Amino acid sequence: MSLDVRVAGYLDHHKVKPSDNLKKPTMMMSEDEDKNKFVLSEDSIFDLDIPKVPCGWFGDSPPLILGAKNDKQSLKRLKQKCHLSLPPHLRCAIWISSVARVANPQLPIQETDTYGTIGYKKSIESKWEYALNSVFTNPTDIDDAIAPDLGLTQQALNQLLHHDYPVPEKGAKQLTLVLCAVQQVVGIEFSPLIPDITCLLLTHMPASYAYATIREMINDTSQYMPVSQKEYYSWCKTYEFYVKKQSLAHYNVMECCGALKPEGLDPIFKRFFTSLLGRKDVLHFMDIYLVEGCKAFFRLALSLIKLIPKSQLKSLNLTDSESFWNEIRKKTFHPDFTLEKHLSSMYPKVGKIAKRYPNRRMLRRALKYHEQWAAENMPIYVDETPPKPMGYIQSDDTPVTLAKPTIVRSCLAKWLPMSLKTTKLDLIYSTEIHGRSLTAFYNQCNRYKNTIVLVEAIVDGNKTVTIGMFASHAWNINPSSYGDGECFLFRASLEDPKCFNWKPDFSCIDDLQSQAIREQFMVAKSAFLAMGANSAGTNGIRLDQYFIHGESHSALGFDNEPLPGQGQNKFDIGVVEAYRLIREVDGNAVGEEEKVWDLTGL
Repeated sequence: MSLDVRVAGYLDHHKVKPSDNLKKPTMMMSEDEDKNKFVLSEDSIFDLDIPKVPCGWFGDSPPLILGAKNDKQSLKRLKQKCHLSLPPHLRCAIWISSVARVANPQLPIQETDTYGTIGYKKSIESKWEYALNSVFTNPTDIDDAIAPDLGLTQQALNQLLHHDYPVPEKGAKQLTLVLCAVQQVVGIEFSPLIPDITCLLLTHMPASYAYATIREMINDTSQYMPVSQKEYYSWCKTYEFYVKKQSLAHYNVMECCGALKPEGLDPIFKRFFTSLLGRKDVLHFMDIYLVEGCKAFFRLALSLIKLIPKSQLKSLNLTDSESFWNEIRKKTFHPDFTLEKHLSSMYPKVGKIAKRYPNRRMLRRALKYHEQWAAENMPIYVDETPPKPMGYIQSDDTPVTLAKPTIVRSCLAKWLPMSLKTTKLDLIYSTEIHGRSLTAFYNQCNRYKNTIVLVEAIVDGNKTVTIGMFASHAWNINPSSYGDGECFLFRASLEDPKCFNWKPDFSCIDDLQSQAIREQFMVAKSAFLAMGANSAGTNGIRLDQYFIHGESHSALGFDNEPLPGQGQNKFDIGVVEAYRLIREVDGNAVGEEEKVWDLTGL
């Protein structure tokens, strides 16, 4: 098979066709269904039909394994059946029950088996609904949600969504919601395996079950995946250690081409073998992995490199890590290769050979040992995921207009000072409610520091651009300028959002006049409102007293371009809104000035 189609072959839709004779199983529960029965699998990412395959090992209700005399025999038989591949229509129930069994060894098997039943569905869905409500305080944000990459990088995540699988729009939305919940509710920032694992889970279960499964997997990190950057690099180093221990010849070749460096191990530790195996084989491995955890993961990773015999290693023309993995793909995408056949290499019966693969206890020790190396060698991680949009308080009395688009609140979440990022917007002034008057503006804003003013700038007759300013101090009529360097100007347009932060200039520190102009942060007069200034007497942004006309010029310190766009120094004003910031933790306003001498109630 050509290497150009090796990844496309992972989810070859021509090989997985919906059956005309089989009705697609659904997760809907009718009133007369038995709550003790297992849920049926559902493809919520590709919307493919899942065939119902008869199987004598599994019934349609607990216990999970039929005929097992005790818990130990039940687990042994479950592993045996997973090696033979699970019936697709029961994968949802078996996957989540298996993970619950492994991640919660203190619970009796009778209890963990219920995770896959219809009766447990309500609990799973209620926790999923709670997670979504926590992440998306405004339901409209769901449509514009951006999937966090969790260390995979946004480029690789886009490759996964649009090229490797590719994922339909509906399925991509389900994946995005699960990843957002994992990051913002569970608190995982770095775990590159999760996007691909989530995609695979969604091929046989709805988003609520995929989230519940991932959450259980994270409960026991040593069993399934690294969930921090230090753990990730420890896993990579541990793999290198066992490659060297098992085959020095393979180690030398992989070391020379860079296939043992953390960045060279992406096909394994970031992409969960999805670019190295076909779809059927990856799903078969998921059956095994969700029962055996990291033990199965390392066995597959170590056994795959042995597909290249030692005698062929010297003849390979390897220039980089990708060229090495291409040689592996030639083996795994060969028509004669199947994971079922390869299991004999992963689980050899000969004693001495079997001991070459690390067991769970050995892996835990090795992973722990290499954490020190990881801490000393891992690079600084920069999350490329756009920030979560700021929330806003909805009220029928004060309807939000300019802050409603997600792009505006996403930009503000990125631009605000770190101490204010966990806040939401609360409308305190609007020209639509309080009228076009600076006096009304000051009356509504004079008690609150850290306010955001949004302005609908109208240019070229009908084009509108949302621009604005962040004020570090409360807006009050003042004979002189005030504020500080936390103030900033911005344009929050979909096409070209920009933030202009204030910067000091120490080169002209003795030029008092220039410094005075540079430090005109906030200008609040009865005739106009402005931020920033320059030697020509104009401002970074200036609004007249009736909020009808405005201007924007480059200001010293902010070094901004005209906020509505290049060449758009003057503009008409549509809506003007001012927002205070509310802490998400306690619901109190940030920087609200207390009335010290208010004796009401005494």
